[in-house]
Order: sequence, then structure tokens, then C-alpha cells
Amino acid sequence: MSRIVIVGGGAAGLEIASMLGRSVNSQDEVILVEGETHHYWKPRFHEIAAGTFDSDLDTICYFSHGAKNGYMHYQAWMTDVNRAAKQLVVRKPNGETDTLAYDYLIIAVGAISNDFATQGAKEHCLFLDTPEQARDSWHQISSLLRSGKDCTVNIVGAGATGLELAAELAKVSAELSENPYAAWLNINLIEAADRVLPNGPVKMSEQALLRLENYQINVMLNTRIASVEADRMTTSDGQVLNADVQFWAAGIKAPDWLKEIGGLQSNSLNQLVVEQTLATTFDSAIFALGDCAAIPQADGSQVPPKAQAANRAAVHLAKNLVAHLNGKPLKPFVYNDGGMVVAIGHNFAISTMMNDRLILKGRLVRRLYDTIFRLHQKTVSGYLAMSRLIIFKRLKCLFKPA
Repeated sequence: MSRIVIVGGGAAGLEIASMLGRSVNSQDEVILVEGETHHYWKPRFHEIAAGTFDSDLDTICYFSHGAKNGYMHYQAWMTDVNRAAKQLVVRKPNGETDTLAYDYLIIAVGAISNDFATQGAKEHCLFLDTPEQARDSWHQISSLLRSGKDCTVNIVGAGATGLELAAELAKVSAELSENPYAAWLNINLIEAADRVLPNGPVKMSEQALLRLENYQINVMLNTRIASVEADRMTTSDGQVLNADVQFWAAGIKAPDWLKEIGGLQSNSLNQLVVEQTLATTFDSAIFALGDCAAIPQADGSQVPPKAQAANRAAVHLAKNLVAHLNGKPLKPFVYNDGGMVVAIGHNFAISTMMNDRLILKGRLVRRLYDTIFRLHQKTVSGYLAMSRLIIFKRLKCLFKPA
């Protein structure tokens, strides 16, 4: 009998828990350690913050889902690992510390925003790293929208998260513009690089910028934030940007507590360094994947921090580990980039394909973005469950009050 413990209930963690739970032998045990009670797909956190997320149909209860898919949900947060004893150290919701024995440990805790030690950013900005933070953001945005006066929102970082958040907030503000009691949101999207989506192709950045300007979003490029206060940001050249709510969505790193945890090797971004098989360099019984792992490729490159990369790594490791339990050697993870899709509002998205040679945009591309989410649901719950959710979603949109 083997006990496989998975830490982190994000996209990669839930997918691998579901696949292993349905694939391992009945005598093997799969445990998912996650402090939240429900799963939210992280690429949609900006929708939670803007109040447009459908929490009825697009969330998964770990406890009931685990019962149907062969794994057990243990509600707790990882704090340490005792590699010698093969024990995971966790903190339960009541604050108590507990240990959990494992034969194989899989760490998939994702990443958080990197504030680059900017003065005041951690204290005075909202982040979208956890469902709790996204829900708290909506509480504050909701209060702004009900204030009946024009308000300003600063968003630092024009990567996918910051861009999608800015567009979603602009959409909500525009839809409420006919309500005389609703506030208008003036949105500043601030980026240190010379273009939005700086990690994407230039043509994609150009198309995204045009759409943002069409949404009346004030895009500020080549602008670095030097400090943040409760109601303002100051740029490196001394410009003061007043705001009612401030978000930080620039850069990513693995959580600080993960750095060299249990004596494991990590890099400057706190990511655990792994072999191409996804096993950590110092311990073959511990694996890491997703944004919290530095995953090498044969050509010397690193797997990028994308949702599709986490999904493919989860599928690979689930199959690999099942084979390994049956005595077969681990195979290397080979990643082939399938492009990039960024949603700019509910009815528009931009996508890259064919190694960034093809740029697509429009309403149909937005449906592609939704399809990626549905494929995630198919992985964790199966084709029939995904199909039912699609049908229920369309019926709900058809019959809900205007």
C-alpha cells in the first residue's frame, strides 16, 4: 500500500488528485491537503474580484468531489516537511499543528504575486493569489460601485492577470453606468515594461492595448511604482496616482515559506528545483509541479508559468506515478507550448497559436478561453459532469432575471 499526499488544491493539484484517485489500486491512498473548502480555477480569480464569477456552477467542493473521485480532502495548510520521517507538517483551521505520513509527496501550491519589496505594496494593495483574497477584493469593489461617486482603481502589472482584471472591472462599470447611484470606475493599468502582455508577442500586445483603450482604461507603460500608501501610489519619477482601491498583479514567485523547505533545493523565486521527471533534485519521493516548481527541459529552457503547463504536468505525473507504482521507471516531462489566450472582458479574447505566428481575436476566441476551463472540469470530474455543467450554465443565462 502506498500513500500519496498532494499539497495544493489549485488546477494542477486537483487534477492530479482526481486522476490518481481514479487510477491507483484500491489499496493505495490519495490525500489532498488544501486549506480551502472549495476549488476555484485561478485564471478566473479576476472574475471573482469583479463580481462576475458564477460561484454556483463553477466551484467544486473538495470533500464531496473527493468522495466521488477516490481521494480524501484533508483541510489544512502545509508548513514544513520532515523528509527523514516522511511526514508532512500542517496547520489545521483551528490553528493546531498536525503531521501526515506519506510515501510520495506532490507539492502543487502555485505561485503568488511578486511585489519586488516595493515599499507599502504588501500593506496597501489587494492581491489575487487566493480565493479568499479574490472574495475580499469583490467586497471592496462592491462598496466602491455602490458609493455613487466616481472612483479610481490602480492596477500594477499588465500581464494576463492585471489586464483581465482591468477589462472585467471596466465592463462592470460600463454596465452599471445607467444607474444614477452607481459609481464610475476610472482604471489605471500600470506597467513597468514598454508594452502590455510583455511576455507575449508584440502583435498580441498591440491588439490588447487597442481593446483596453476602447474600454477607456488608462494604460501607463514604462512606469515603475516606487512606493504605495493607503490611498495613492508614487512612481519612480515622482508622479502621484491617487486611488480608492489598489491591486498588485506584477510578477510571480512561489510562496516565501516554500524556500528551501525541508532542505529541498529552491531558486531565487522560491520555486522548488526538480528534475525533468518532476521529482525534486534532493528527494526522489517528493515531486513538484505548476508555478511553484522550476521544471527544466532538455534544451536548457524552463517550463513557463502557464495554466496549460500545469495541466499537462499534472496529466503527465498522474500517468507516470501510476506506472511507477507498478515498477516502471519515471519518464521525463516534455512541454510543447500551445499558445496563449487572454480574456479582455466577457465577449472578447486574444490568442496566439503556431508558435506565436498566428494572432486571433474576437468573440469566438473568448469561447476558446471558456473551453480551456471546461477541459479543466472534464479532467477533474469527467465528460458527463462537464456536459451537465455547460447545459445548466446556458439554461441559467437564458432564464435568469435581467
